[in-house]
Amino acid sequence: MNEETTAVDGDETSKFKPSKPATLSIRTVVPRSAWTMLALSLLLLGACDAVIAAAWFQESVPELFRSAHKDVFGIDTPHAATWMASALLLVAAQLAVVIGWVRGHCLTDFDGRYRAWTRVAISWLVIAGVVGTGAHQSISQVLLTQFGFESVWQREVLAWLLPLAALVASVAWVMDSEMKTSRTARLLLWLSTTTAVAGLVLVLEPTLINAGVLELFPYLVTFLKLAAMVSAPALLVVSMGVFLRHVVHVSPEPAPRRKWRSKKVVYDDETDELVEEEEAEEELVEEELVEEEHEEAEYEEAAEYEEEYSEQEQDVEADDYAYSEYDDSTRDSYQDEESHYRIDEVESGSSNAFPDPEALKGLSKRERRRLRKQWRQQQRQADQ
Repeated sequence: MNEETTAVDGDETSKFKPSKPATLSIRTVVPRSAWTMLALSLLLLGACDAVIAAAWFQESVPELFRSAHKDVFGIDTPHAATWMASALLLVAAQLAVVIGWVRGHCLTDFDGRYRAWTRVAISWLVIAGVVGTGAHQSISQVLLTQFGFESVWQREVLAWLLPLAALVASVAWVMDSEMKTSRTARLLLWLSTTTAVAGLVLVLEPTLINAGVLELFPYLVTFLKLAAMVSAPALLVVSMGVFLRHVVHVSPEPAPRRKWRSKKVVYDDETDELVEEEEAEEELVEEELVEEEHEEAEYEEAAEYEEEYSEQEQDVEADDYAYSEYDDSTRDSYQDEESHYRIDEVESGSSNAFPDPEALKGLSKRERRRLRKQWRQQQRQADQ
């Protein structure tokens, strides 16, 4: 309600302004301080470490609570670890939705690359459901019953690992391309990916650990699998939280695209032809520039010569006028003299006539070039 309500009680009039709901901004929810983000990240990692430590020190629990503790936090029955990993993946999916919403308000994302975060959110949501319910084991049994895969190495594991790994790899590739603007978030993302890959390697090949170490710690392989299952999504959530802070408080601009090399194969003959054409075009351009500079110099020389000639002509006319009163000679008397010559003016209308320097005075360089081009075209037509 934005309007004011008025209550009239006798002669007194009282105005009541209704309280407006507080506007919740994403900037007030996401911490701006790096120290606050560091404290939240350490708190989350501490909770995950507590789950991992509870599985490692299961024998140190009093006997009264040992059986119940093993059922929840035990290495062989990692219910708490599975629940923690599923919850962290669910949080990662929610953070992906928020990041995509913030990135959608960027005015320079002309390609709509913020839509990739919707795919990331759906992928983490599916993986969270698979991890939490153990659906990958059921899918593996169905595939083995249907297709067999008798000759495949580690077929019970590969039946669910290959499709899940392909989905995780595609999501990690998309997130890596989007997180280029934040080095810290990208580093945490690859640290999470490395932890997950290490856990999957132990699932495929548990004999990589020395047999002597396994004699001392018989549950070491199972414990490392549990630690990787909890640590990888925890680091993922921290990475996405750091990137959300970057997007909200620093810049929601999309990261620059990857530069792909051209896959088109061009033959040597074609490349040689293209190089020759480019060189010929460059030579033509250089020749035109040299011709234009030479023509400009000629025009300037012609203009200077015209000015000098006009001044000399004016002086000759003045001398002729001065001596005309005293010269009574007729035209026949100096027809054979070699000192008198006839200077014909250049016809401006002829096709080979050079542009008049007087006409070029006061013109811009563009107009001079246009006149030169017209004169050159007329010369070429006349030569043809």
